[in-house]
Amino acid sequence: MKVSESFQIYAILDGTTLNGMVRVEGTPLSQRFNKGTTKFIPDFEAMAENKRPTVVTIIRDVSTGSVLRPTTIVFRYNDVELTFDGSGLSTNSGFKGYFKKIDEYPVKVGSQSINIPALRVMKNLVPISGYDNDRISINGTIEIGGRTAAFDGLSTTVVIQESTGNQYDVLVSNDKGSQFTEAGESLTETAHVYKDGIEISDFNGITFKWFKMTGAGDAALGTARTQIISTADVDNKLKLRVDVFVDGSKVASGTDEISDFSDPYYVLIKKTGISGNAIAPGQTATITPVAVKRSTGEENPSLITNWQFSLKDNAGNPFTLTGKDSPNFEGSNFQLSFEDTKRAGYGIGGVVTGSF
Repeated sequence: MKVSESFQIYAILDGTTLNGMVRVEGTPLSQRFNKGTTKFIPDFEAMAENKRPTVVTIIRDVSTGSVLRPTTIVFRYNDVELTFDGSGLSTNSGFKGYFKKIDEYPVKVGSQSINIPALRVMKNLVPISGYDNDRISINGTIEIGGRTAAFDGLSTTVVIQESTGNQYDVLVSNDKGSQFTEAGESLTETAHVYKDGIEISDFNGITFKWFKMTGAGDAALGTARTQIISTADVDNKLKLRVDVFVDGSKVASGTDEISDFSDPYYVLIKKTGISGNAIAPGQTATITPVAVKRSTGEENPSLITNWQFSLKDNAGNPFTLTGKDSPNFEGSNFQLSFEDTKRAGYGIGGVVTGSF
């Protein structure tokens, strides 16, 4: 049996009971500009409101897979905590009306639809971006088992680029909210392709390649626009990537993470030497995976002592740590320095897999 985990956008909340993820719905959180003009692609303000990028935070109870609603939530654009008026619009100086907090946003998880807080982009972000990538981050509290737990370290990138014409983006979605709760289930992933911010329906000349991202590296899947994933494909958690090609040239990539809550074990990513998911100059983090029995929450460090790691830089390319021979390596843990993180474009992600 195998277990896998991603340690890029995965956040451990109050020990071992919760995990969280951020996904973007509507339109990709990406905007381009024509230098020297006020033309932005796509023009968020010209879109119907329900098509604008909407940032959704999904927090689950690891033992059951149930989605939990935050009791408090804070959204930040870069390091600025957003404040909102009675209609939900942001009130910060310089950000007034750029964002809208939605208290009851419906999301589909499995066969259910639940309402959770979300953040919607209401205006074009280029004017406040400094013409480079920005970040939306989320923290807050949640109640579970009669106690309050804090969560932090959840974020998503706002891509801001100069337009070169014919720009493509891709969003990956599925019909079950990226989770399984029973053995033998399956879901269908779909790649939604956008050209200059407009979703396309003519796929002439467009091809797809799907990959499982594992601790041993990428494993090829299908080449259709859709990809069926079953519980047999998911070892606790599967990070999935689709590459999109136009006339044979790669133009965009999109990812999704699928959790299988029917698996008896999951992976807890322990980090020492840093606070949360951020690393500062002079710091070195030690990343240690531990297998945890889902039914009891008991950590079992001796179940798997040799893990497979596969690392990627901030742009999603294979990345080799200082002192390693390859982006793919084995061990009980690994050390990550600020210098390596900087060399990787100020962000490193990856996947870890263990067998028992």
